[in-house]
Amino acid sequence: MAELQRRLSLFSLVMAVVTSTIGSGWLFAPYLTAQLAGPASLFSWLAGGAMAFLIALVFAELGALVSSSGALAQIPLLTHGRTAGFIGGWAAWLGYVALPAIEVLATVQYLGSSLPWLTRDGGAGLGLSPWGIGLASLLLLFFGWINLAGVAALARWIDGLTVWKLLVPLGVSLVLILGSAHWGNLKVGGYQDRGILDALSTGGILFSLLGFRTAMDLAGEARRPQRDVPLAMGIGLAISLLIYLMLQLAFLLAVPPPLLAQGWGRLQLTAHGGPLVAVALGLGLSGLATLLITDAVVSPSATAMAYMGTAARVNWMLARCRLLPAPFAHINRAGVPSVALAATVLIGLVLLQGGPSWAKAVGFVTAALVISLAMGPISLEALRRQAPTVPRPYRLPAANWLCPLAFVLATWAIFWCGWGSLQLAVPLILLPSLGYLLVCGGGGVEFRAGAWWFLYLGGITFASFLFGPGRPYELDQGSQLFLLSVFALLVFPLAVNSHLPQLSPHALVELGDQQP
Repeated sequence: MAELQRRLSLFSLVMAVVTSTIGSGWLFAPYLTAQLAGPASLFSWLAGGAMAFLIALVFAELGALVSSSGALAQIPLLTHGRTAGFIGGWAAWLGYVALPAIEVLATVQYLGSSLPWLTRDGGAGLGLSPWGIGLASLLLLFFGWINLAGVAALARWIDGLTVWKLLVPLGVSLVLILGSAHWGNLKVGGYQDRGILDALSTGGILFSLLGFRTAMDLAGEARRPQRDVPLAMGIGLAISLLIYLMLQLAFLLAVPPPLLAQGWGRLQLTAHGGPLVAVALGLGLSGLATLLITDAVVSPSATAMAYMGTAARVNWMLARCRLLPAPFAHINRAGVPSVALAATVLIGLVLLQGGPSWAKAVGFVTAALVISLAMGPISLEALRRQAPTVPRPYRLPAANWLCPLAFVLATWAIFWCGWGSLQLAVPLILLPSLGYLLVCGGGGVEFRAGAWWFLYLGGITFASFLFGPGRPYELDQGSQLFLLSVFALLVFPLAVNSHLPQLSPHALVELGDQQP
C-alpha cells in the first residue's frame, strides 16, 4: 500500500498553522466580537489566546509522541480504546469536514460587495444566493483537485499564499489605524458583560485560534515531527494572535462614530459583502476595499485547501484504525488519501446547499472541534501512566495542574457555543457513535473505557439547555462557570482512570517513532 510522504519542513508546518488560523476569521471575527464585547473584545482575544496556548501546550507533548497524520483520530484510541477513539475522532472529522465549506462561503460572501447577486438577505442576515452556492461549489471542487496533487504541491500553494496572508492583515490594520483613529470609540459601551465570553465562541475567536492543531494532523508528513510539531504550534499560534489583536484594534478605531450612537451592540454593517469592506468604503478607502475583496479570495482559499487535506487525513486515519470502512484508507500514487478526500469534498458540497451565513456556521464547528480537543488533557495524563518511560521530546510542566485546568477551559468553551449549536453538534457526534457500537455488536470496542464521553457530552448539553439568557434558569455567569468547573473536575478523574491497562493495539503508532 502507498504511504504518506515526509516532505514538510518546520517552515511549511508553521505556514500551515498560520494559514489555518488566519482564514475567514480575520474577515468577520473583528466585527462580530465588537458587536458582542465592544472595546473589551481585545480582552476576549487575549483570553482566547491564553486558552488556545494552554490547550496547545497539552498537544505539544502529545504531538511529539504521536507523530502520525490524522493524530487527533489516534490519540483517544491509543489511550482509551475504540469507543473513545471513534467519538473523539468523529468529532474532529465533523469539525474539519465543515471548515472548507465555511471558508469558501466567506470568500463568496465578501465577493458579494462587488457582485451582489452572489448573496441575498434571508431576513436573518446575509447568506448565499443560488448563484453564490454554485460558485462556492466550484471553488470546493478546485481545491479538491489541488489536494489530489499531493502534499508537496499543497505545501507550495500554502507557503506562497500564507506570506500574502501575513502581509495583508498587517497592512490593513495599519491603514485603518492611521487613516481613522477614532480613539473615542474605545470609550463607547452598549454591550452586555457576558459578551466578553460569548465572543470566544459565537464571535469566532476560538474558531480562529484553534488552527494550531493542523501541525499535528500533518505530523506524518513532517521531516522531523518530534521537534517541528511543537515548535510549529507555538510559533504559528503566537504570530496569528498578534495579527488578530492588531486587526481588532484597527476595526474598533475605524468604525465611524455616528454608527455607534446606540452602542456597539447595535452596530450594523449590512451592505453586500463583508464588514471590513463596509468600513473601508465608509472611510472612502476604495483601494483598501479592493484589496480586502482580493484577500477574501486568497485567505479563505488557502485555509480551505489546508483543512480539506486535514479532514481527509483524519478520515483516512479513522479508516486505517478500522473505525470507518476500509475504502477510506486508500492512498493514490501521489500519496494522497483520495477516497477520504472525495468524501470531504462531497460533504462540503452538501453543506453549502443551505446557503448559511458565516456567523451561523461558526458555533457548530467550534463546538465539534473543542469537543475533540477536550480529549487531549485526559489522554496526556493516561499516557503518563501507560507509558511512563517513553522519552518525551517535550514534557508539559505541572501537568497534574495544567491538564485539569485545560479540561475545565475546554468545558467552558463547549458550553459557550450555546444551546443552538450544541443541540446540533452533540447528536451528530453521539448518534453515529451509537450506530458504531450497534454495528460492532458491543464486542471488542472497550465501551467501559469510553462510556464517560456520553456522560460528559450529555451533561454539557443539558447545562446549555437549562442555563443562560432565555433558558429555564438564567444563572449569572459566575454561577454557570462554577457549576461547569465542578462538573468537569468530577468527570476528569473518571475519564483518566478509565484508560486501558495498556496502549490500544488498534492504534497504528509507536510512541516517539517517526513512522505513520
